Amino acid sequence: MKAKKAVQLALLLVIAAGVIYSLLPYMEKPQARAVVGEAAPAFTLTNLLGETVRLADYKGRGVLINFWASWCNPCVNELPLLNEAYKLSGIDVLAVNVGEKGEQAQAFVDRYELEFPVVLDEEMEVKRHYRVVGMPLTLLVDRDGELIARHEGELTEMSDILDLMNQLKNE
Repeated sequence: MKAKKAVQLALLLVIAAGVIYSLLPYMEKPQARAVVGEAAPAFTLTNLLGETVRLADYKGRGVLINFWASWCNPCVNELPLLNEAYKLSGIDVLAVNVGEKGEQAQAFVDRYELEFPVVLDEEMEVKRHYRVVGMPLTLLVDRDGELIARHEGELTEMSDILDLMNQLKNE
């Protein structure tokens, strides 16, 4: 009888530990999560040239941030359009490559002749803080560092991309 109770207690402890472990990512401080209307979580990443790029570098002018990966078909469709909009608009764009090595990202950048800066989130820490579930994900961070818009999924029309970018011009 004591052995049965001990097994039940052990199972209960294992289940409780599993529940706590699965909830830990959601128990972070609120400022560590990207929420529209609040300050965008700060980050520092390395670009394809090995230079350090910080979100704070865009303070005072704002930036469109795009999370992408070379294996993501919607990203493959969207990034060349985003590149054209970047050249037309004069709005800063920062492309965050998620989970890939620099060589993979560089091959993609070269193939599609992307002109905006690309940074590497190899460990996917920034992806986690920005709650990126699917890609592509496009965010707007205003000149004060506030997250003002979030678009999940592929942007298929140039006019939609330019409309997003105009939010930074008009604010």
